Amino acid sequence: MQGRTGTNVEPATLARLAGIDNIVGVKEASGNIGQMATVLNEVPADFIVLSGDDAITIPLAALGGRGVISVASNEIPAGMTAIAQACLRNDFPAARAIQAKFLPLMNINFVESNPIPVKAAMALMGLLEPVWRLPMVPPSQANLTRIEAVLQSTGLLSGVPVAR
Repeated sequence: MQGRTGTNVEPATLARLAGIDNIVGVKEASGNIGQMATVLNEVPADFIVLSGDDAITIPLAALGGRGVISVASNEIPAGMTAIAQACLRNDFPAARAIQAKFLPLMNINFVESNPIPVKAAMALMGLLEPVWRLPMVPPSQANLTRIEAVLQSTGLLSGVPVAR
């Protein structure tokens, strides 16, 4: 929503849009928990509300959200799947434990414009070659160092040579 498009879709507008047959869900990325709660109260029960922010997946699920469109799933697909599945079975302690481990990763993924940090992280993890095509550029050296530190602290670099 607003953080990525510059325009917020108000809950009342979204509720009207939810009545259109071929609109079946929304990626909720406003960052506003109050708005998320209002959206979930105003749309039909079969309308799918997905978190658009990894770090807010748990609170949105607690309000009735049904999943996440995730950036961190590029780096930790099993971890993000485990968080979403735990939430869907109402096992919020398990979801919080996984999120606590990976929250620094979720945050560092936005130290620069997406997808630059996640691509750099995946290159450091040995999952892809660090090739940058304009308009995308490599992260700054300072941010690359920060990304690497987060990967080290979360155990995502263990045994993998660091690509520079």
